[in-house]
Amino acid sequence: MRHRAFQKDYEKVFLILRNPEYDHYRSTPDGLIPGRDISAWLWWVPAIALLVAILPLPYGYYMLLRLVVCAAAGVISWKEYSLNGKRSNSFSWIFGVIAVLFNPLIPVHLFKLIWVVFNIIAALTFIGHFRLRLRQI
Repeated sequence: MRHRAFQKDYEKVFLILRNPEYDHYRSTPDGLIPGRDISAWLWWVPAIALLVAILPLPYGYYMLLRLVVCAAAGVISWKEYSLNGKRSNSFSWIFGVIAVLFNPLIPVHLFKLIWVVFNIIAALTFIGHFRLRLRQI
């Protein structure tokens, strides 16, 4: 009798775990939702830092900028890929390219004017992605 009770409890737990509502790594049609999946700061801090980087600042700021932007773009790229499953997702590729471009380990050396253009494009990408994902809620 005790064995059957344990088996029924086990079956209930198994059914609960197979329920898609409890699967945190499921494929979602919404994609990445700011505030639900990750904090909204992950979009705004790099975007503001990239816009501030247009000004002439010391080299240390740009190294910190590389670290912040690479980390944020890497996390967003990874979350977009993991939430959308194996489907092709252009945002995971776009943020992956941003992470590679701004990586602090193997820095890409370009002229200041080219970096200004890349900073503006990357900042607009962070802001646009945030607004697009908020609109899907």
